[in-house]
Parts: sequence; structure tokens; C-alpha cells
Amino acid sequence: MLFSEVQPTLNLYNCFIVPVWKAPIYNSPKQNFKRGMYAMSTATLLIEPLNHFTNHVKILNQFYEWPKTRSEYNIFFKEVFRLPEFWPELAKKISFGLLAGGADVGVKLAAWQWIYGGTYSPQDYADSNTFKHLTCAIVAFAPTCMTGIPFENARRAYFADRTWPVELRRGYSSPLNALLRIPFEEGPSYLFKGGFPIYTSSFLFWTTFCTVYSFNKNKFFFLWVYNDFNYDFIKAGNMALSFGIASFLGYPLYFTREMVDLWPKERGGHCTWNNSYRNCAKWMIENMDQLYFNFMTGYTRWLKRVGIQYFIALWMADNLGMFSNCNEAWASLEYQSPISSEST
Repeated sequence: MLFSEVQPTLNLYNCFIVPVWKAPIYNSPKQNFKRGMYAMSTATLLIEPLNHFTNHVKILNQFYEWPKTRSEYNIFFKEVFRLPEFWPELAKKISFGLLAGGADVGVKLAAWQWIYGGTYSPQDYADSNTFKHLTCAIVAFAPTCMTGIPFENARRAYFADRTWPVELRRGYSSPLNALLRIPFEEGPSYLFKGGFPIYTSSFLFWTTFCTVYSFNKNKFFFLWVYNDFNYDFIKAGNMALSFGIASFLGYPLYFTREMVDLWPKERGGHCTWNNSYRNCAKWMIENMDQLYFNFMTGYTRWLKRVGIQYFIALWMADNLGMFSNCNEAWASLEYQSPISSEST
């Protein structure tokens, strides 16, 4: 029989007989992780060298006055590149930033897109399921926000080790070296020590940003689809609003680490919060009506170190389709879920 070798197949994405939900092929965790890596690695390669350069400019400026003429600027910046360990430290920061970005932000974005990207929204009008964005964000980020704790602790351990006398140092050669040695020398649990501020602040930031941004993108789609506004113009406003809300909610919980560890103790050496990050966060919430802006101390420092990288990575993630869900109803979570009655 002609063409007898061709066997009929059942395409789960083009029929309505779907036994279980399965994400479309373009929404696999592997593909999402690669896209998240593209976004975060680009941000790291842009910001880490710039931060490293500006920090060394400040170091050199402590010993030499700020240049005034063009020739002085030329000499000054040449000497910045000649500072001891400028290039080795830059290589360490970039390599560790790429690893941390992929294992932290890449995983978060992959989980977000795998969950939210598996839902359905129509193409020509706004989705009526308002709670979808928040639900997807909570499901995606609740299990993945712990991924940044080991990298933050390894980074802190490396820089803290360099402040001790030589005879007391662990001798970490880089943040990556600290990350690899700590589980064997201190125990694996040491990498997750004091992770409450990092987890809670990260969870609030990513959940809030993805909820607000995807919600606004879905509800105001008509601005660029029907009203011919420039998409990047609308996107910039939406992203600035979402990032501002998310960072203003998430940063104070990150600041609890500094409050407990570095703030002066009460008379007699007693800690106001009994050296507990959780008690500090509870006290912060109870007093936010009067002291909220005090909890934003150091926000610009956080913004410079990681905030701008997050902003660039999230901008690229949207360009890569990581804030868009599928338009095929049969390939969506709602097809099998009871919440389909709330979706259009």
C-alpha cells in the first residue's frame, strides 16, 4: 500500500482529548531556563564590569585628587586599570555572577514561564481571570526563592574572610571557591544559614513584580494593539511601576539582616530582636507606619549591586516572551482546572 509506512499519530496539542496537562514544546523547563540565562547573563556582563570599575575609581580617588584636565583624566583612568588585582577580581566577579544568575534568576524565570506560560489568555481582549497572575507567581516562586541563599552566603563569606588577620583566614580565593569549599568544611547547611531575609525579600520582590507586570500587560494590551502606542514606551512605564512597587516591598525584609547583625545593641549587649530575623521582620511590620522609610536605608546600594541587573534581565525576559502565555486553549492549564470557569 502506498505510504503504508506513515502511521497516524495523536497530537496532544491539536486535539481536545487531553488526558493530562502538558506544556507546549516551546514552554519546556529547559527552554525557559536557557531564555532566563540569556537575560540574566546579559545583565551581568553589562553591570558587573561597570560596578567593578566605579568601585576601583573610588579606591584610587582616596589617594589621589579627582582629575581636572583631559590629560589628568587619561592618566587617572589608566591607573585604575593598573590597580593590583583589578583584572583577576573582575574575572572572579563575572564568573560568579554568571553562575549565580543562572542558578538563581534563571531558575526563577524558568519556573515562572513554565507555570504562567501554561495558562491561556485570548488574543483580542483582556483576560477576565484576575487571580491567575498572583496564583502563578506564588506557585512559581515559593519553591525557587531559596536558590539565591547559597550564593549570597558564599559571596559574603569570601569578602568577610579577607577582613580577618592572615592567620585566621580560611583562604578563599574567590566567591566560587568559597561556594565549593563551604559544604565540605562547614557543612551544607551553612550555605543556607540566615536565609530568612534573603528568601522573604526575594519572594516578595519576584511575586509582586511578575503579578503586577503581567496583570498590567494583559489589561492594557489595547494601547499597542489597537491604539498604536509604541510597545517599548508602554513597557518602560509598566516595568518601572512594577519594579518600584516590588523593590519597595521586598527590600525592607532584606534590610532585616543588617538590622540584626550590624545595628548597635541595647545596653548590656542585648539585641532588641533576640538575634532573630523573624522577630525583626515582625517588629518592622508593626512599626512601618512611622519608620518605613528608615527601612529603605541602603536601597540605592542594593539597586546598584543587583537591582539594575534585575531590571535589565526582566526587560530582556519580556523580549524573549517570558511574560506571555499561550493562546491555544487546549494547551492550557485551565482546560483541566476548575478555574476555567473564571477564564475567557
